[in-house]
Amino acid sequence: MDYVNALVTLSRVTTQQWGLITSEQAEQVGVDAACLGGLVQSGVLTVVGSDVFQLAGAPVPQHLDIKVAWLQLEPGTPAWQRLSGNSGVVSHSSACRLHGLGDLPVGTVEMLAADSSLVELGVRVHHAPRPDPTHILVVDGLPVTTAERTITDLLYSGLDGGHVGGVVADAARLGLVDLRSLAQQVAVFASAYGLPASASGPDLISRLLADAGEQAPSPVVG
Repeated sequence: MDYVNALVTLSRVTTQQWGLITSEQAEQVGVDAACLGGLVQSGVLTVVGSDVFQLAGAPVPQHLDIKVAWLQLEPGTPAWQRLSGNSGVVSHSSACRLHGLGDLPVGTVEMLAADSSLVELGVRVHHAPRPDPTHILVVDGLPVTTAERTITDLLYSGLDGGHVGGVVADAARLGLVDLRSLAQQVAVFASAYGLPASASGPDLISRLLADAGEQAPSPVVG
């Protein structure tokens, strides 16, 4: 395939997934590795990750590292076919970034996937079943755990209370969580965060918010 036709063919895919395409997707539409290499050398494509390319001239998408890593989970499947089924979901600190929650350190992309062999620098795959659909939202074309599910995942992973509390506070301010419902979900983690065995979910929410320098809204949490 000549470069002009290859560009037209690749554009049909990249326009639907943030200007990006994987080498496997390119091969599936008839653009082989040699042609891809030529397009990279000519500046038509830019390498943005292992076997992931961006079409020149396309705006750099927000959260590029997350999108690249998510495409690498299933490099042969277009993004628009992966919003349901058993595909991986953006989670933990990366979900916080997409929701705009907290001030967790940026550097590692985190995702949930039931079965993945992806090994990439700066990417952590938590091997777990795909959450129930009620625990997933589509944010900027990506499946992302809801704020409530994200908070429970952070607690399960043992993240420090101050950082989790910051996420809880932001989620409440943005209306992304109901603190009464969240308290019921997180009560099981109370003892892991230094509270007595008799502590309740609202007690843990109050502790997390205090650790973050936030005040618990007692009418909501109590």
